[in-house]
Parts: sequence; C-alpha cells; structure tokens
Amino acid sequence: MTELIKVNNIEDIEILTMVGQKQSFPNHFHNTFCISLITEGIECIEMDKKLIYSKKIFISISNPYEIHSNPLMYKNQKLSFHTIYFPQIVIDEIAGRKNVFFEKRSFKDLKLNTYLIEVIKSTKKNQNELNPLLLKKFIERLINHSSENFKKDDLMFKNNWDKAIKFIDENLKNNVNLETMASSCKMDKFKFAKSFKYFCGISPMNYMLIRRVFEAKETISKETNLTALAYEFNFTDMSHFSRQFNRYIGLSPKKYQQNLSE
Repeated sequence: MTELIKVNNIEDIEILTMVGQKQSFPNHFHNTFCISLITEGIECIEMDKKLIYSKKIFISISNPYEIHSNPLMYKNQKLSFHTIYFPQIVIDEIAGRKNVFFEKRSFKDLKLNTYLIEVIKSTKKNQNELNPLLLKKFIERLINHSSENFKKDDLMFKNNWDKAIKFIDENLKNNVNLETMASSCKMDKFKFAKSFKYFCGISPMNYMLIRRVFEAKETISKETNLTALAYEFNFTDMSHFSRQFNRYIGLSPKKYQQNLSE
C-alpha cells in the first residue's frame, strides 16, 4: 500500500506512507531531506559505496541531492515506513542556521518517532494542512542529530559545477545531448562526462533523467494530462515516462495522480 500526501499550507512538503515495499530503487537523489521512520523490516541505503541499515523504530535520513540507491536486502522482503520530505529552507529556518546537514544517517530517537507520527496524524486529520507548532517541535528535535560544522563546499555539487547543474535544470524540457551539456561548460564531452560522474556519482544524462522525473512529478495535479506532460518533459512516449517514473518514485504517474485525488 502506498499513500502520498502533498501538504497544502507549506510548499514542497510531502508525506509518504509505504506498507510492504517490494521494489528496490537504483541510484537517484531528491531535492529535499528524506526523513523516514521504519515501521517494518530493515531499510538499506547504499551511498558512497557504503551500506547504511535502519531497522524497525529507527530514523533514516538522506540530505538533499545525495546520490543513493535503495536495494532490498533479500528476496520477498517487506519494508514499511513513513517518510516526510522537507525542503532545505524549511529545516534551515526553524534551525536558525543555513545549510543544515546530517552526517549521521541512521539513529534511534523514540521521542522523535512520536513527534513524526503526530505530524502525520494531524496533517491527515486537518485535510492535508500541517500544524506549524507540531512541525517546529519535530524539527527542533530532529536538528539535535545534525552536524554543526558541515562545510557547504563538501556538497557533491562543487561550486565549479553550478554552471552545469544550472544548464541542466534550465533545459529539462529540451532535447539536450551530452555534447551540448559539455559545451555549456566549455569542455570536451568525454572529459565532462568523466568529471561529472566523479563529482556527482552518476552520469550527466542520468542526472537529467532523474531531474525530469521529479520536476514532472511536481507539476502533476488532478487535471494534468499525463501524456502531454510526458512529451513536455521530452520523454519518448507515455510508456517511457511511466516506466521511468515508477523506477524512481515507486508508483506510476497515474497512480500518483489518483493519490492526489483521494
């Protein structure tokens, strides 16, 4: 069972409840923090060639734009969890400092678990309106686990790659190839591809595909024509869009749209 809630009163916050996940996810990233409470099974995150395990009642965290995958530990595994997706700006504003970052990706904090469940129950009860006081209480507890001395320069997107990332983000709806990307940075395409993967962990074309999927997801409403959206974001056809959407989001665009209507 998959349930997705888009919070109405605070932009870019989503709540996902997954019961019995049986699908693994390849390398990908989110533009938000992913704060998950594991309620059944053991979650596995692969990041920087390291495996991070979170068992039942543990909290797991990935920071914005971190490349990671979610392999299943064994066949027929059932994994259940609640995840809240928070934009960086929301965490930073409540924390009172910029660029909050979590080096500790898995930990146990029973009081934080209680606050997370309170946030979810309250949001459902109030027709997808998130209670600001509950949100503040949750994040103030959460940032106790953050890293005080994180340097912004340690992010996977080094400052000298801002131009490449900006070019990709501005061309998600255009037909862009590797050579065009490299030209935007005045680099040979082979050197560009090798350097990009070194800094980012995935190829530039795969990065663009993931950004297209997540950007398209953000534009879906109850009235969206999904086929038109697929072509708008330069997918070959609806089948291609649906396949890639399910690969990274865990459900089809149609099912995602239906969840918004429920």
